[in-house]
Amino acid sequence: MSSKYTFWELCKSYDKIEIPIIQRDYAQGRNTHDVQILRDKFINEYLIKSILSLESIELDFVYGSILSEDKNDKKQNIFIPLDGQQRLTTLYLLHFFLAVKENRLVEIKDTLSKFTYETRPSAHDFCRFLLEIGEVKSLSGIKSEIEDSVWFNEEWKDDPTVSGMLNMLDTLAKNESLANSEEEILSKLIDRKNNLVTFYFTDLDQFGLTENLYIRMNARGKMLTEFENFKSEFSKIIRYNHGLLETVKDRIEYEWVDNLWDFRDNGSYIIDSPFMAYLSFLTEMLYFKDAEFRAKSYESNFLDFKILKEIYSKESNLRFLIFSYDFISDAKNYNGSILWEGESLHSILKDILSNKRDINQIFIFFLTLIYCFEGKPKNGLNDFIRVVRNLIENTDDKSRREWPRLIASLQNLVSDKNVYALLSEGIDDNKLVGFNVEQRREEVFKAKLVQAFEDYRNLIFAIEDNKNLKGKITNILLTPHIDSEEQFDETILESVIYDTEQLKLLKEVFDGYVEISQKDFNPIWGNLLGTSLYTQTYESRLIFSGSYRRHPAVLLFAKGYAKSNIGLSGYIEQFQKSYILGLVNDYANFSEIRNVKDQLLLYYIISERIYNKPYWEFFKNHNFNFGWLTKEPGYKSLFSNGIYGCRFFEDYNPIFQVYNQQFRFNLGLNQNNTLDIEIIGGNKRRNPFDLIKDWANDNQFKN
Repeated sequence: MSSKYTFWELCKSYDKIEIPIIQRDYAQGRNTHDVQILRDKFINEYLIKSILSLESIELDFVYGSILSEDKNDKKQNIFIPLDGQQRLTTLYLLHFFLAVKENRLVEIKDTLSKFTYETRPSAHDFCRFLLEIGEVKSLSGIKSEIEDSVWFNEEWKDDPTVSGMLNMLDTLAKNESLANSEEEILSKLIDRKNNLVTFYFTDLDQFGLTENLYIRMNARGKMLTEFENFKSEFSKIIRYNHGLLETVKDRIEYEWVDNLWDFRDNGSYIIDSPFMAYLSFLTEMLYFKDAEFRAKSYESNFLDFKILKEIYSKESNLRFLIFSYDFISDAKNYNGSILWEGESLHSILKDILSNKRDINQIFIFFLTLIYCFEGKPKNGLNDFIRVVRNLIENTDDKSRREWPRLIASLQNLVSDKNVYALLSEGIDDNKLVGFNVEQRREEVFKAKLVQAFEDYRNLIFAIEDNKNLKGKITNILLTPHIDSEEQFDETILESVIYDTEQLKLLKEVFDGYVEISQKDFNPIWGNLLGTSLYTQTYESRLIFSGSYRRHPAVLLFAKGYAKSNIGLSGYIEQFQKSYILGLVNDYANFSEIRNVKDQLLLYYIISERIYNKPYWEFFKNHNFNFGWLTKEPGYKSLFSNGIYGCRFFEDYNPIFQVYNQQFRFNLGLNQNNTLDIEIIGGNKRRNPFDLIKDWANDNQFKN
């Protein structure tokens, strides 16, 4: 059972209070920026302020084990703290400081000497000598006087525990209210009737717990100080509801440790880091949920106690916090793929607890928490997550100024109804503001499709889940109804009417798409040179679209292949021969072709069919954009009349060169990136235009 103690009573109750070897250094006295902030809040704004105003405070639980030891034929009871070392050390130093201030050290040193870092020689010796210090000339300079003492070993400054103790004494000395107080504070602190600073003590031996479990539950290593201070400060924020406060206190020591245990750093027994990362995430999202849309500025430190107080002073947010930490165990077991590349709720949670920042992930996880917190049907969770994923993934502006609006819009999808039923009934367009308009319309269309054709639900989901499409599938949904690239711009999705036959065709198109997308479409890429996938610029360039994975040209190629009922290599050959025969009808002499797309596609087909070169030898060094330069010795174009729409080469032909991001005119031709077909020499055959016509007229297609 737990009993309430003061530090003085704890010292009186045992023969020794011994910090064990498994414990970490005393870190409340560190001089890092974060610890200084926490120390100021905990010592000056909380501990000392409460003592001076005679306001009783509790410092949570202290756990430990009681050992019996025979010494000089006398049995000694030794208390071994396993959680609470930091607070106990601070209270030890506070009692020492007050005793020095009030000239009562001789009176209480026997009791204080029971507190020791027995397993740490430097800290043990420091505490022993400290109690023999005698008179301090200047209380404000107590740290310097100790360091200048004859008994002080300079090497102790390298001991983090001794260094931390000195810094804590300096902090106490610099608190003018404490240092200048004329009250006999020590008497009030040790008087049982006042109970100024107390904590609950629990003997873990009563529960038969092993040392390994002690370590797992309590050994938070170097970060424990910050975490203990956080718990103390956070408890003050939420004490307005005693029941919820006790729930947090209990679960933060047991259930949540278990929930977070798998996410600690390798080789560490620390759960503080993932705990604080999760708290920062939750606080940030709750903050933006209620923040002003497009405010002039937003907070950025979501572990600042001012922000924590603002958020968790609201009971609904506190209940959400408790639920969210409880939900970790559910998320760990939710392994169904949510995002692309196999990401699940579990993997998203792992990233969040590692402080990785991916906006799509944090929105998905936060809205999942909201959905489950509000008790919505579990069998609708997958569909809900899917729609949230599609919307957030395919919206460009996800800057923080948009977050309040985006969160509010997504909350409109949290319903007892299945999200597809909600969308198909015609959700008010204003309820999804902030998200890409086309994506919003697509989600409504897909919802109606899923509702009307339950047997094809998995097909729609499979298309959405494709890593190239990533939930944005308007173009592929249009493809069964369209036969030209121009029609994609002319047709709106809402006007399309599906039946089972068109859904079957959609499946065939998607199957074809999956096949041609292998190796990022590279094997079929050259066959797309003549399409709107490429755009000719005024500056002698031909560049491909960055959104090529959903491009109409790619999807129509997939459709043509799907309807051909022949193998991919046979379809490509058929496509190329049809293209060449079309050029024959338009041009008596291929050398007179002036359309740059026709020129390059013709070159590509010749490279593959006449010179038997694979696609990667045409798109040298994995470069897929084209530029063109003035001829130089050693290079020759097969075309003669220039390029339409090119201000530099309207009447005569240049030499083509592939490039990736930036085309440098001033560097001239580079054979490593120039098309082989235009480089003089080698084993090139004469009259390639005639040869490719002969090849095209051979109508035996491969299967």
